[in-house]
Amino acid sequence: MNWCRVIEREAVEGTSDFVEETLAAQRGTVRLLRRYFESLRPPGLRRIPGQLDGEDLDMDAVIGRMADLSAGIEPSERIYVRREKREREVAAAFLVDLSGSTSRQVEQGRRIIDIEKQGLVLLCEALTAIGDQFAVYGYSGQGRNQVDFVVVKGFDELVTGRAGAKLGGIVPLQQNRDGAAIRHATSKLLARQAKTRILVVISDGRPLDDGYKDDYSLEDTRMALREARASGVEPVCITIDKQADPYVRRMYGDVRYVVIDRVEGLPEKLPRIYHRLTA
Repeated sequence: MNWCRVIEREAVEGTSDFVEETLAAQRGTVRLLRRYFESLRPPGLRRIPGQLDGEDLDMDAVIGRMADLSAGIEPSERIYVRREKREREVAAAFLVDLSGSTSRQVEQGRRIIDIEKQGLVLLCEALTAIGDQFAVYGYSGQGRNQVDFVVVKGFDELVTGRAGAKLGGIVPLQQNRDGAAIRHATSKLLARQAKTRILVVISDGRPLDDGYKDDYSLEDTRMALREARASGVEPVCITIDKQADPYVRRMYGDVRYVVIDRVEGLPEKLPRIYHRLTA
């Protein structure tokens, strides 16, 4: 307990150019995502018949009441229809590894961090269309006394404006102590009013920090994920490390995880993965 110090701070604002360029380059994909995720929205109101009070009469119940009265049977008082607002009640936090290794170039000079950001831009469009509450965080740091927890988009922030500029300004930082960041993101989720809470961790490889590697880092990450699930948060991990198989089963334990062997496929797959989680 009290072994690490997590320092929460706002992400440095860049420009919105990255977001605008991604949306322009992926115009067709964005249109399809919006249309598809909008179709998943629940109807605005649902009718609940057989209520003691409500806005309308439940005609089937009224006819049944009249029949009961004619037959000399004690009639039911539940003859109204009430309309209730339907909501998905999903809260999702996306926790992105911002360690220095994400500066590695993989395709046409693009860095891993840039492909992660493109995936997040598309995902933000999808989640805005469906209406789920969500936040985007990054994590890095240097040692147990400096675990940086970077707020890119808070739950109550709009995607446009400052959040878009902060997303565009994300850059690779230092090392990554996954366990501490996962625990802090879990606490942020537990503070939200929602029936379903999801934590999506996006990483490009093993946890690594000062004094935090090998067995210790793997076991601590697994324990943090186990603690999240026990508290009512459903974690899922996405790794884009082609050599992940030897260690990923041990690190992620019983939680769901996805290995993407081609990082270039992340922007397309990320919204699909999210849909499977919440369907």
